[in-house]
Amino acid sequence: MTRDLMNTAEVKELVRDAYRNVPPTTEAVARKLYSEDELARIPRSAVQRALGVANHMRHAGIRPGETVLDLGSGGGIDTVLAAQHTGPTGDVIALDFLPEMLERTATAAAEAGLRNVRTLDGELEAIPLPEDSVDVIISNGVVNLAARKARVMAECARVLRPGGRLCVSDLTVAQDELPAEVLTQPAAWAGCVAGSLEEGDFVTKLERAGFSGIEVLSREPMSIDDCALYPLFSDEVIRLMRELIPAERHSAVATSIVLAAGMPADR
Repeated sequence: MTRDLMNTAEVKELVRDAYRNVPPTTEAVARKLYSEDELARIPRSAVQRALGVANHMRHAGIRPGETVLDLGSGGGIDTVLAAQHTGPTGDVIALDFLPEMLERTATAAAEAGLRNVRTLDGELEAIPLPEDSVDVIISNGVVNLAARKARVMAECARVLRPGGRLCVSDLTVAQDELPAEVLTQPAAWAGCVAGSLEEGDFVTKLERAGFSGIEVLSREPMSIDDCALYPLFSDEVIRLMRELIPAERHSAVATSIVLAAGMPADR
């Protein structure tokens, strides 16, 4: 039965259900995305719950003393890396709407000996921070989880200071190329596939929110085997993908991108 997964309340509930009980079994995801040097600086508790889709931290250019906002901090990998980059004079805000994720991030930060991390309970569409309050926004496979993506980008523009920067990782998918049987599965939304934007739409929404200098810094194909590394994709969704998507496309059912943009300094 087809379901309207664009319903905001329904999307939030399925995301809560999917992410609340993520098991500590995704170290393979972390090892796919991050270097050994990076992983050596991250507590194992965070490495074992990696759910990102790319490594935007290599492109974020975080400087000492900056205030960084991590949208959807999850297990805490990128929050920890950001806090190490910004140093003790900086401030890293880990935003999530799941208490379980905020607790995991706080635990990872404490295990890493970091005192410049604070957690914040809130939603992407209504960031509980004042205007012009952060220097850098990072996010890894989270914007696609929101039903109101234009609203998320408008909120990012609001809280960034003039000259502030955004650097995010996410998935892009040509929705008309995926079978309806896959797109209508709740697990496909939780895995960032059913709710994903095409790359051009992502860029357009950022432009409309007031961002400039938008660049796609990295594009990497994501295979069905890659999807299977994430417990967010149910066995049923993986089975449907293997059965219904042509074999020649199994190696690239989505694309993970790293995208950077900035706010004008004179806004």
